[in-house]
Amino acid sequence: MKAKLCAAAALTLAVVMGTSSAAFAGNSKYFRDVNDGGYGWASEAVDYLVQKGIVAGVGDNLYAPELQIERGDFVLLLNNTFDLGQHSTYVYGFTDVHEDDYYYTAVINAKGAGAITDDYAFYPQQPITRGYAMQMLYKALDLNGYITDATTDLSMYSDADVIRDVKAQMAIASLTKMGIISGNDGRINYNDAMSRAEMAMIFYKAVNYMDEHPVEKKSSSAVTQKPDTGKKTQEEPAEEEENASTVLSGVTKKAGVVIDGTALTGIENSTVSVADPSEKAVEIINNAAAEISDSTVKSNASNAVSVYARGRSSAEITNSELYNLGSGSAALRGEDGSKIEMTGGSIQTKSPKSNAVKTAGSVTLDSVGITVSDGSAVFAEDAGKAVINGGDIVASNVSEGLFKTAAGKNDDENDKAEITVKGTNITGDRKTTLFYIDKNDLKARLENCDIEKVKYLIDSRATSNNKNNTVEITLINQTLEADVISEENARIIINLKDGSYLKASINELNRAEYVEVNVEEGSKLELTSNSYIHVLKFNDAIDINENGYLIYYDTDLAANDWLYDGDYQLANGGMLTPQ
Repeated sequence: MKAKLCAAAALTLAVVMGTSSAAFAGNSKYFRDVNDGGYGWASEAVDYLVQKGIVAGVGDNLYAPELQIERGDFVLLLNNTFDLGQHSTYVYGFTDVHEDDYYYTAVINAKGAGAITDDYAFYPQQPITRGYAMQMLYKALDLNGYITDATTDLSMYSDADVIRDVKAQMAIASLTKMGIISGNDGRINYNDAMSRAEMAMIFYKAVNYMDEHPVEKKSSSAVTQKPDTGKKTQEEPAEEEENASTVLSGVTKKAGVVIDGTALTGIENSTVSVADPSEKAVEIINNAAAEISDSTVKSNASNAVSVYARGRSSAEITNSELYNLGSGSAALRGEDGSKIEMTGGSIQTKSPKSNAVKTAGSVTLDSVGITVSDGSAVFAEDAGKAVINGGDIVASNVSEGLFKTAAGKNDDENDKAEITVKGTNITGDRKTTLFYIDKNDLKARLENCDIEKVKYLIDSRATSNNKNNTVEITLINQTLEADVISEENARIIINLKDGSYLKASINELNRAEYVEVNVEEGSKLELTSNSYIHVLKFNDAIDINENGYLIYYDTDLAANDWLYDGDYQLANGGMLTPQ
């Protein structure tokens, strides 16, 4: 597959100029500051990208190779060069990226594809670091099938010790192995800002690598199977008919179905069910892109799965019903690298330790109704990501948490699951825990949800090997009454934004390793017990109603130096006091 080279307006600082054939002193045919400024090493790359319409100069035959690339501009280049797919602007929006920004669509697509790891704010006008740029480029190449032999060997770089994240190590080491990056005098300079010259070089090398290593991309389009009449005609040669992909349509099957992208590409208007332990009703393999619509899929035994996407396979599910009735099983299951999107329809699970959704990849549910009994709505393991947008969730007898994370089979100490829930109606049974964390990190977001009958916002379990669970929960325009409890080794960060209100007891038993609560102006925290909050940040006394309770803070943390280890009377009879 050739790289997608679009002649589009590329950089915010770029003014499109004519591509004169006159050559200046040096190597670049177009830009005198590339030749005169000591950037001859980038001249071939710059000229190539100009000729392809990917980048432009800044006017007056200047390219400004020394200027730093802003994050928004880099993502625009990424989207113009690679197929990142089209993604929902509602699901993947950022507070500082707006519809009239020229890089808006590019940022949304990059976030939806997983090339951007930021949440809530993207800071598009900040310079992009070399490290983050390389991770984005690696992800884009991987999404398009060009990463075939990944590595984490960074022994060639003298400053590799600053790169602690395994995924960053893999990105930089693999790009080095592919010849796309080579560092600077034996250093990767991970945290330095990337220049326009450096940007041109890595995109030039990436495009050339793709042209030299073509990848054949499977089509995800589905063709309904034609009835076999036993006759071969000139219009329908036997060879083409034998290779035609099919859609399972209008049938009822009591056996598992495998979608491999060739013999079978999708299911429509059908019912598929399995009744034996560990069976998969619908299994998607071979990196296939499956389409399931207007169908019912059931798994009725322990450890069984209704829809299972293996590896880098993907599924687009619309207006369908998924049932999971066996213990320890899942209605929707995705491995690391999988991508599942479900719109409309419903998911129902009824057995102990079962999950409506379990993923180590990416799952997005849009306007899907979920009914959970004695299990979880979402179990994001390792670095799994889940977005729930709209719909209703009704839960009863939730054994651990409605939204759960834990270490899975690909556990890495740097893994962080992500769960975002927006505009969703959630009803528990008065003892329900929203977020349950066990041996994994979690970044979660609740935004404008209607939540009733829940007891705990966070429950973090004790972990083995002294590994800290770190959980950061951000409430946006959210009203909630739910407590925060923890066992040892947990680190908890709670952010209240955009008029949120939280009424809670927070770490009352003082078991968490660390608790931080940030209350933005316009939001409010109301306490229902004495609470141990190591760092409490707020703008005004009216942001907190302590109801006469004590708030214990940590005197050993620099963030609390302004308190001078003192006791401070609060507005409603309580006290801010050292632990």
